[in-house]
Amino acid sequence: MNTMTPLEDQVMRMLLAGNDDVLAVLRQQIEQAQISSRKLTGAGFYTEFSIPSEIARLVGRQSFKLGDVNGTAANIKHGLGFLLYVNDGAIAMLEGYTYDDPWPDNVEGLMLTYSGGQNQNRNMHKVKQIVHST
Repeated sequence: MNTMTPLEDQVMRMLLAGNDDVLAVLRQQIEQAQISSRKLTGAGFYTEFSIPSEIARLVGRQSFKLGDVNGTAANIKHGLGFLLYVNDGAIAMLEGYTYDDPWPDNVEGLMLTYSGGQNQNRNMHKVKQIVHST
């Protein structure tokens, strides 16, 4: 249970992508992260992370949620959403959920996109507002 699933890895890579100091620190954290728990809810999952104490934490902006990655899958009718929780300057949890569908045993034909950007490109202005607001 100490490694991310392929779906979690794909989502985290997209959530942490971009030229930004905060995202760079979070990318360093996820490289050293351990999975402390994973819970299936029926309509999604919660994956909690443990970041070693020697890994740098964010200074200033301590807690926020980032959720601009969505997805579609062949076996999920209404799509998927994801939220990354950062607490006390460290990655804490990834939430994945469906919109009114049960979470399948295996997500088939996953396609991830960014929300709120032109042509499905990431809206980095909005991301920077979230990760740098106080």
